[in-house]
Amino acid sequence: MVHKLPQLKGLKVGWLRLHFRVNDSLTGRSLVLQAYQTCASEVYLDGKLIRRFGKVSAEPDRQMVGGANALPDEFILTPGDHVMAVRFAVWPGAFALKWGNTLMAITVTSLHGFAITLKQNVLGGYLYMFVASVCFLLCLLHLSFYRYDPTKRANLYFSAYTLASTFGFAIWGLFWQLESAPEELLMMTLSSQAIILSTVFLVEALISLYAFRLRRARQVFWTLFAVSAVLVVFNANALCLGIPVLFFEGVLTWLTIKAMREKRRGAGIIAVAFAASILFLVAGIAIVVFDINTSNLLWTAVWAGIFLCPAIGISLYLSREFALDSKSLREKLLEVEKLSARTLVQEQEKQQLLASQNERLELLVSKRTDELSKSLDNLRATQNQLIQSEKMASLGELTAGIAHEIQNPLNFVNNFAEVSVELLGELKEEAGAGNTADVIAIADDLQQNLGKISHHGRRADNIVKGMLQHSRTSSGAKEQTDLNALADEYLRLSYHGLRAKDKSFNAQLVTGFDPELPVVNVIAQDIGRVLLNLFNNAFQAVGERLAKEHDGYQPKVEVHTKRTENGIEILVRDNGPGIPEGIRDKIFQPFFTTKPAGEGTGLGLSLSYDIVTKMHGGALTVVSEEGKFTEFAVMLPG
Repeated sequence: MVHKLPQLKGLKVGWLRLHFRVNDSLTGRSLVLQAYQTCASEVYLDGKLIRRFGKVSAEPDRQMVGGANALPDEFILTPGDHVMAVRFAVWPGAFALKWGNTLMAITVTSLHGFAITLKQNVLGGYLYMFVASVCFLLCLLHLSFYRYDPTKRANLYFSAYTLASTFGFAIWGLFWQLESAPEELLMMTLSSQAIILSTVFLVEALISLYAFRLRRARQVFWTLFAVSAVLVVFNANALCLGIPVLFFEGVLTWLTIKAMREKRRGAGIIAVAFAASILFLVAGIAIVVFDINTSNLLWTAVWAGIFLCPAIGISLYLSREFALDSKSLREKLLEVEKLSARTLVQEQEKQQLLASQNERLELLVSKRTDELSKSLDNLRATQNQLIQSEKMASLGELTAGIAHEIQNPLNFVNNFAEVSVELLGELKEEAGAGNTADVIAIADDLQQNLGKISHHGRRADNIVKGMLQHSRTSSGAKEQTDLNALADEYLRLSYHGLRAKDKSFNAQLVTGFDPELPVVNVIAQDIGRVLLNLFNNAFQAVGERLAKEHDGYQPKVEVHTKRTENGIEILVRDNGPGIPEGIRDKIFQPFFTTKPAGEGTGLGLSLSYDIVTKMHGGALTVVSEEGKFTEFAVMLPG
C-alpha cells in the first residue's frame, strides 16, 4: 500500500528492478503486460522501453498519472535471464487519500488469462449497469405511486433510496473504463457516498412504512451519514464503506424485527428480503476480512445482492399495497355506482312525487298569496293609520305650545293696531291744523307700527303653516333647511306645549347653535318630527325626575348643533332619570314603549330612526347613564 511506504513520500522519481529467468516452457508463447497503479511509469525489458503508463516527471505539475485500466501490450520472452525495470513518479494524492491503493501492480500473464480477466471486468460492469437500471425503474415506479397518493411517504423515501443506488452502481459500472487514478478515486468517493446515502433513505422508508416514531433516532442516522460521507473521502477503503453499510443494515434488521413483533402488515415479505441481503453482506465482509481471492464478477454479484434484495422486497410490498388499495378503490367505486343507480331510481320517484305535490302546493300558494295580499293591504292601511295617529298625537302635544306661540304675535298685532288707531286720530287733528311736520312724524310712527303688525302676522302664519305641514303626509321632497332655526322652533313649541298642561313645570333651556352651520338639504317636515319627538321625550323625562326629586333638582334640556367630519350633528340632552341599560337596545324597535297603556304608541323613536337612517342616510344613536342623563345624537350628511 502506498501510505505504508513512507520512504516513497519524498521521492520524485524512482526505479524498481526485477531479475527473473524464463525456461523453455514459455518459448514462443504470447504474453501480455498488465498494470494497475497510482503513479506514472515507464516499463523497460532488458533495457528496452516496452510500455509507458502516463507521463513520468520530477515536477508534479507536469506529471500525468495513468494506467489504472490500460489495455496491455503483447510480447514474447526468450529463454534465459532477463531484467525488468520500472521508472516511476509517485502521485502526491496517493498519500493524502488513504485508499489502500497499490503503488504499482504489474502482471505478466498469458493472453488467455488476460481475456478471462477482461471478460469478468466487462461482465461486472454490465451487471452493475443492470442493477442501476433496475433501481432507476423502481425509482420511477414508486415516484408515480407517491404522486398518485402523496400520503404514502414511504414511496418517496424508497424512490430516493433507489435513485441514490442508481447513481452508485452506475459509477461502479464505469470503473473498468477509467485509466486515470485521480478520476477513479473521485468516482469511487462519489459512489461510496451515494451507497451510504441510499441505506439512510432505506431506513427512512421503513420508518415511514411502519409509522414508527423515531425522531431522535432519525437525527442520529443522518449525523452518522454526514460523518461517514466525510471519512470516506480520506480513508475510503472497502471497510470504510462496508462498516456504515453494515451499521444501517443492522438498523434495518432491528426495524424489521420490531415490525414483526408488532405484527405489522408486510413485515414478513420485507424480513425475507433483508435476510437475503444480510447473507450477501456477510459474504462480502468475509471476502474482505479473510482476503479471499475472488473474481470481480463474484464481488459485483455480492454488492448487487446486498442492495437488490431489499429493493425488490420493499418494492413488492409497496406494489402489493398499491394493488390492494386500487382493488379496494374499485370495490368502493362499484358500490358507489350501485348506490348511485339506486339513488337515481329513488330520485326519479321523488321527482314524480314532488311534481304532484308541487301542483297541489301551487294551488295552495296561489290561494294563500291572495289572502296574504289582502292581509298585507290591510296591514299597510293599519300601519298608515298608526303613523298618522302618531303624527296627530304629536300634533296634540303641540297644540298648547302652538296656541302660546300664536298668542304672542297676536298680542303684538292687537297692541300695535290700537296704537295706530289713536295715531290716525292725532294725524287728522294735526292735518286740520296744518302742522305738516307733526303729520309727517305721526305718519312715520304709523309706518313702523304697520311693519311690526306685518312681521308678527307672518310669524303667526308660519306657525300655522308648520302645524299644517306636521299634520300632512310627507311629500318626500328635500329642501335647503336651516337646522338651527328648525331646532329652536320645535324646542320652544314642545316646551310651551308641556307648560300649557302643567303651569308649575319649568325647565332650563340651553341652546348651543353653531353660527357657521350651513343649510342642509333635508325633508324639513320629517326632521321636525324627529326633533319634536326627542324634545317631548326629554321634557317628559325631566318632568318624571322632578316629580320624584323636588329638592335640589333643576330640570334642564339642551340642544346643540355642530359640523363634524361626517356631516351635521344635532345633540339633544336632558338630565332626566336616564334609560336603563337593559332596554337601550330596544327603544328603536316598533311599538316598544315604557309609558303606561294608552299614553304612547311606541312608534315615535322607531319612526324617527327610519326617517334619519333610511330617508336621509344618517344615524340616530343614544348614550345614557341611569340617574344622570340621556343624550340622543342625530347625524345627517351634509
